[in-house]
Parts: sequence; C-alpha cells; structure tokens
Amino acid sequence: MNKPNDILLSDYAERISYSGPNEDSRSELKALNINENDSVLCITGGGDRVLSLLLGKPKKITAIDLNPCQNYLLELKIAGIQALNHEEFLSFSGILPCQERQNTYNEIKHLLSKKAELFWAENKAIIEKGFIYEGAFEKHFKLISVIIKAIRPNKIKTLTSLNNIEDQREFVRSQWNTPAWKTFLQFLTNKYFFKFFLKDPGFYQHTPQAISVSEYLLGRMDHSLMNHLVLDNFFMTFLLTGKYNPEQGLPLYLEKNNYPLIKGALDNTTIEMVTSPLEQHLYNSKSKIDKFSISDVSAYLNEESFVSLLDSIYLAGSENSILCMRHFITKREIPDTIRNKFSFNSALEKELNHSDISFVYSFNVGVKCERQFT
Repeated sequence: MNKPNDILLSDYAERISYSGPNEDSRSELKALNINENDSVLCITGGGDRVLSLLLGKPKKITAIDLNPCQNYLLELKIAGIQALNHEEFLSFSGILPCQERQNTYNEIKHLLSKKAELFWAENKAIIEKGFIYEGAFEKHFKLISVIIKAIRPNKIKTLTSLNNIEDQREFVRSQWNTPAWKTFLQFLTNKYFFKFFLKDPGFYQHTPQAISVSEYLLGRMDHSLMNHLVLDNFFMTFLLTGKYNPEQGLPLYLEKNNYPLIKGALDNTTIEMVTSPLEQHLYNSKSKIDKFSISDVSAYLNEESFVSLLDSIYLAGSENSILCMRHFITKREIPDTIRNKFSFNSALEKELNHSDISFVYSFNVGVKCERQFT
C-alpha cells in the first residue's frame, strides 16, 4: 500500500474546504443503483452527497474524509435535519435569512459527538453566518459572484429567470457569450488564479500542462447553459449569484419533497464517519463494500497513488460492487491493469457527462469483475 503522501492533513485540518453542494448527486444515484442491503462508501466533502445517497435507502454509509472538519460539518447537517423542519433547516443553514442560528444550534448540539461539539464551540461565527456559504470554496466563488453581478446585473437577472431552454439558448448566443465575458472568465478560471486565491491543490497540483483549465471550464459552462436551465441548476445559480434559490433548484437532499425522505432514512441507515486517508481505510477494512462514491479524489493523487487506490477499491469491494468516480480537471486514463478488474460502462459515463448539472465533471462507472488474477 502506498503512503498517502499527496495530501498533508495539516493543510486541511483547520478549515472547512467545502460547506455546500457542488455535485449533482442524481448521477451517483443512477450509477450506483443503491438498495436497502448495500454498504456504501462515500467521500464526505460538504456532506451533501452523503445525505442525497440516503434516498437509495442503503443499510450503511461510511462517510470518509481526510479532513475532520468536513465530518463535523456532516454531523451538524444530520443533527439539523433530525431536529428541524424544512424551512427551519434552510434558515439554519444560511439559505434563508435567520437571526436565531446560535439559539437553534444550542437546541440541537446534544445530537453531536463531543469532538464535533468542541469544534463548533470554537467556530460560532460559521454558525451565525449560516454554514452553507462558509467553506473556502464557497467563500471564493461567492466573492467572484459579487464581481459578476456588479458587471452584468441585468443579464444575471434574466439568465436566472428564464424557464424555457430554447429561450435560454438564444439569450446565451445573442447576449451572454460576448468576447469581453469570455476574456473575463479566462482570467477567473486560470489555474494560477485558483492556486493563489483558493489554495486547493485539487485545482492545479496534478493538472497536465497540456490542459487549458480556462478553455475546459468555458466549454463545460457553455455545454450546461445550452442544455440545462439555470433556474433549475443549484450549482450554476450559486456560481453566478453567490447563493441558492430557496424556491427552485435546490440540491437533491434539500428539495422539499425529498427532505422528509432524508429525515426518515436517517432513522434506518447507519452512518459511520471516518477521518482517514481513503486507501488506508480500505486496506484495514474488515467488511466488504457494495457501492463506492469517491468523488474527485484523483485530483489530489499522483498517478501511482491513483492506481494503488483503485486496486484497494477492488480488494475492498464485494462481488459485483460498483464504483462511481468523478474527475474535475485532472483527467485520468484508466490503465489496462485496472480495466481488467472492472467492467466500465462507457455509455452510462457519456450520459452522466451530459446530464450532470454540476457541469465541470466527467465520470468513470465500473462494476467489479470476479476473475482470478496472477
């Protein structure tokens, strides 16, 4: 087993990197086809994908992250969902205005672990402001949205209110995609800009030199604007306006019809939170895992560690286990040694690349092959 030397815990242990939804969990639900007998392993991140996967009603979800702060955030979200109704949770999280968040926290903190309670006692400002916008990623893009709204206020208002895809396409072609806008976005999406301001190595550390980050992101944004209504897209809405629309286009687990389903699933699904390097946990795992939702971990790993991780997933998986893996800018080729161990569904991968409204990602989806290897 390779040592997890690509990411230093000290770089992440004292901050929340992701506090809100930045992935369209409908993709994972479709790829993994979760059922009530499944044991699921999921990267914690902001916790939103873990919560959305509860719609599959699995027997157990292991939420794992290298950063303990992300698990403390997930604990807080779970406690909020257990104790609050839909509107109360939207207010507590920061999506709706609220002056009583600290009082709400005091009412639910008994549902937290001691470590999580200590963390939140030391980070009261995050609670008071509304935690959904307080991750490093969210604060970075919220600041960018202030600039965007300042230079294109009327166009933002129009784009986020159109309810017909043909009207949106025409607006994008005729008024949105101007040369000045593209130049501005090229500056904002330069990998060195990410490195200096966001300080997240997943945006730059293992990005091949031949890949233009700005051209890739511009192309994927255009794809989304031409195929998915911004009005229904929580991810695009946040990037453009710096907030989520409480009336329409919320992330899956916060949709009004899904919220009681998530609340009910929390009574039946065991959620175990683990703070550990992923490969180390898999190596030490005593029980087999049926479904893997490992997000974009490849962006933080060198090639050797990436292949070693896939080997560990193969060994930790049950018969016919399913792997769903996202890729952001770091596009990994799956080596033949791994392709012999998983049957990858290229048609489904292509479909998810097209339909996923968190448009910056591509996918690998594979089923473990039960063969003997030498």
